[in-house]
Amino acid sequence: MADVRPFRGIHYNPARAGDLGLNVSPPFDMITAALQRDLYERSAYNIVRLELSRRGLGGDPYANAAETQRQWLDSGVLERDERPSMYVTEETFEFRGQSCTRRGLIAAVRVEEYDRGVVLPHEYTRLEWVNDRVRLMGVARANYSTLLVIFRDNLRSTVGGILRAIAGGKPTAVATPPDMHALRLWRVTDPGTQEVMTNALAGAQLFIADGHHRYEAALRYRSRVRSEREVGPDESINFRIMMLMAIDEPGLMTLGYHRVIHRATFDELGELREVIAGTCELTLWTPPPDPQDGSGPAAAQQLQDALGSREDGEVVFGLYGLESGKFHIARMKGLPPPANELENSEYSRLHDLILRRVFDRDREDEVLMFFPRSERAVDAVDHQGAQLGFIMRPVPLSEFTVIVSRGWRLPPKATNFHPKPHAGTVIQTLEGPL
Repeated sequence: MADVRPFRGIHYNPARAGDLGLNVSPPFDMITAALQRDLYERSAYNIVRLELSRRGLGGDPYANAAETQRQWLDSGVLERDERPSMYVTEETFEFRGQSCTRRGLIAAVRVEEYDRGVVLPHEYTRLEWVNDRVRLMGVARANYSTLLVIFRDNLRSTVGGILRAIAGGKPTAVATPPDMHALRLWRVTDPGTQEVMTNALAGAQLFIADGHHRYEAALRYRSRVRSEREVGPDESINFRIMMLMAIDEPGLMTLGYHRVIHRATFDELGELREVIAGTCELTLWTPPPDPQDGSGPAAAQQLQDALGSREDGEVVFGLYGLESGKFHIARMKGLPPPANELENSEYSRLHDLILRRVFDRDREDEVLMFFPRSERAVDAVDHQGAQLGFIMRPVPLSEFTVIVSRGWRLPPKATNFHPKPHAGTVIQTLEGPL
């Protein structure tokens, strides 16, 4: 059973920290070096100073995060709720000219091993990123960003009904970051309401949509502490803050997660080109004329549109850099019959039938970079020395739920749920009880 609870969250004090919209950031793995600089300049209290420890500005980045957190708590920039709370969220954003809204619930969820069947992953992780989060948790003893986790609401839509009702009132906090989605947040302290939501979610399976590395870091950190001392059942260390969202929430969407080859040897790159040519029908794709900007990055979104939606198990993806500055659409031919939905995924097909014919798993980790936005993948080829970009379509949500429900895992970074919850909305301390 899922153990979903209220917790005493830490949050920004607007009287000291100012506009919340200037202090939130994307989660750590979405922040480029350029964006990190912008966030530092945006506010002296931006959460990037705590969330992104890997690229500190000198000294030990993990110790810097912990010391900054201590200073902010001591000075009142951050303050902790006096009573355990849950938090209703409403995020609004534009997507291809349409206004979208989605609601969720931030709560503390007991960390469970995957084989318990309560919290289910869908993709593999990279140890480097997990270890980075473990180190940050060990030094700063806090979590700064929520995971995005989806669930099936019950037949009465109990959780959804409560969220809609609460979202009709005056919000506790509002954030309108200049380059991210807007957020409204309601703090829920009523024990009766909390109990209803806890009970409604107790029987739900929780599918990790975004945050596999952070969840596995929570598992590893809990195990490490348990090896050193006895951990009480209600200690915060047993829990992870998550944004829980119903699978039929209208604003829940997934986009493609794109791949880029970099640092491949001359021979590897030549072999990869041969494998692609042998397994795919290739069509040169020319973007429509753009009077403002005809560059590769500007055309990347148009290529995604040209790829369309997946039909009947086909495998179609875009390529950039097969010829210098040119796009291709690749359609895999002669596909072997799939054994199951996981094997049939476009991401599995790409990795199993193309990439791993050239790179073993360890080498694949060395030569692959992942980008949530296609224009960044194209820019990496044009300006950052990368060699070849793969523009991917999203995993259909129906395919996602089948794969996750059966305990299977896709290749790393196969889903791109959009948008990512902000870091800094609510902070979880790992010290003491919830």
